[in-house]
Amino acid sequence: MYGAPVDRDDIMCTAGATHGLYTLCTQLFKAGDIVFVEDPTYFLAQVIFRKDCQLTMVPVPTDDKGMDMEALDRLMTEYKDKGVTKVSEKRPYRSLIYLVPCFHNPTSRCMAPERCERVVQLARKHESLIVCDDVYNTLSWIPKPDGSFDDPPQRLFAYDKKTDTDYKGGHVVSNGSFSKFMGPGLRLGWYEAPARLHTILIESGYLDSGGGFNQFTGGIMGTAMEMGLVEKHINNVRKYYQDAVVAVCQVLRENMPKGTKFHEPQGGYFIWIELPEGADVSTLRQICMDEHKISFLPGHTCSPEGNYQNCLRISFSYYPKEELVRAVTVLCEAATKMVQQ
Repeated sequence: MYGAPVDRDDIMCTAGATHGLYTLCTQLFKAGDIVFVEDPTYFLAQVIFRKDCQLTMVPVPTDDKGMDMEALDRLMTEYKDKGVTKVSEKRPYRSLIYLVPCFHNPTSRCMAPERCERVVQLARKHESLIVCDDVYNTLSWIPKPDGSFDDPPQRLFAYDKKTDTDYKGGHVVSNGSFSKFMGPGLRLGWYEAPARLHTILIESGYLDSGGGFNQFTGGIMGTAMEMGLVEKHINNVRKYYQDAVVAVCQVLRENMPKGTKFHEPQGGYFIWIELPEGADVSTLRQICMDEHKISFLPGHTCSPEGNYQNCLRISFSYYPKEELVRAVTVLCEAATKMVQQ
């Protein structure tokens, strides 16, 4: 599915990516520890960090190439001794870096290769664990010249090479999920993680008590993969989403108010839209809900500091193309009307 080798010894099943993220937070960190996040980032990850795990969240600015590495290095130096956990064999990381490097939520952009290399270097330097929400990687429709689909961008885990002279036991976890391409009710995912993390998790009472996570569904999906059913389904989904995105983006280009910016994704679930400066997307959302029965995610909910007041995220993963086109047409009309007032 990645178009690249995967070592089976690196894989451990989870009960989905949310479960995977929460488990890593609780097994490796304590309340008051530091987590560095992109701004913007996945809005519900913020709830897990702040409310559920009581971690101190530090936002790091981003641009079209991903997280700003100079800012991250500076902030990691500033917060080096402000966490609670002391580095040890059982807790080998001082802090957490949370990323969605491939088809980012909410922007759908991919982190540039040079920044993937740099963030691994910084994680090693500052004794930090990078947890990648790698739930959209397989949903890629990057085109080849012949019209077929190219492989998705290399996952960040592959940049943490065991052959590197400065490899220090592994600083990246790829947190994957079947939910995004098979069905959310499966609650099945996987870690691709270094050996030392496998040891820590396997020795935990949480895993040992049940002998693993979601074994029954894991057996079903394993058989489906061996039969080639998963790969066939993913290819169908990629074509379906590509068709929907092309249609939706055409409507956006033709009908959004002047000055609106957006990026046409080549994978993932979302389109991130930046309306002209001063536009209030919270008001726009209320109008759309009250008058047109459509909704979207306001950009400020994706920011730990409430930024992106003029931005919004729409999802194309659920409704058929015709419904999406209708809804986006109405959204464009409502946005244009609001901006012109």
